[in-house]
Amino acid sequence: PASAAQYSDVVERYQADVAFRDLVEHIAEGLGLVVLDVGGTSGIALAAAPGSPFELRLADYRANVSGDDRLLHGLIHVGIAAYGFPTSASLTDDDVRQASVQAVETFIRAGCLRLQEQHGHADPSTDQPETEQAWRLYLRRQATRDTADGRVGVSTTTGMIKFAFERLVMAGLATRASDADGGTYRLLGRYRVAVRELAATAAYRELLDAMAASDQQTST
Repeated sequence: PASAAQYSDVVERYQADVAFRDLVEHIAEGLGLVVLDVGGTSGIALAAAPGSPFELRLADYRANVSGDDRLLHGLIHVGIAAYGFPTSASLTDDDVRQASVQAVETFIRAGCLRLQEQHGHADPSTDQPETEQAWRLYLRRQATRDTADGRVGVSTTTGMIKFAFERLVMAGLATRASDADGGTYRLLGRYRVAVRELAATAAYRELLDAMAASDQQTST
C-alpha cells in the first residue's frame, strides 16, 4: 500500500467502512478465499480455503515429490515459521525478521535431536502422527551434499530449506537479503500473518517446545 496510492485508499476504506469490508469479504468467500488480515503496511493477506481454485497443491509446489519428501517439506516450513517467530510477542510486533538457510537447518536439526532424546530411536508405528515420522526422516537426511557443478544437492535438508525460502519469495512472503549463510531472507509482514494461523498447530508447538527444552538443557 505504501507504494500504490489507490491500494492504500482501498485499505483505508476497508478499515473504516463496514459495508465495504463486508463486500470485500463476501467476494473473497465466493472465490474460495479467507481474509486473514488487512493492514496499512502489508495490505490484504488472503488464504485459500480447501477446494479453492487458488489452493496450493503439492504438485504446484514441487513436482514428483515422494511421501518422505512431502513430510520433510512440511516440517521445513514449520521450522522456518518457528525460527522466525518463536514467541507470541514476535507474532504481533512489527520487527523485521531475518532467517538464513544455515540457521534454520541448525534450528530444525537441534529440535529433531531433542525429540529423538525424548522418544527414542525406534521407528514409529503406523499410527503415530506425521510430525514424529517427519523429524525421524529429517535426522536421516544429509544436511549438505555438493553436486558435480558445485551446487547444494536438492534432496539435502539444506537444499530443501533453500527451495522453501525461494517459494516464500515467489509468494510475496519474503525477500532475499543476501547470500550469507546459504542465503539470508527477510520475512515480510504478510508472512507473519500466515504464521499466526500456523502457530496453533501441534507441529509448530512441538518443535518450539523441543527447542526450548534444548536451550534450557544447554544453559544448565
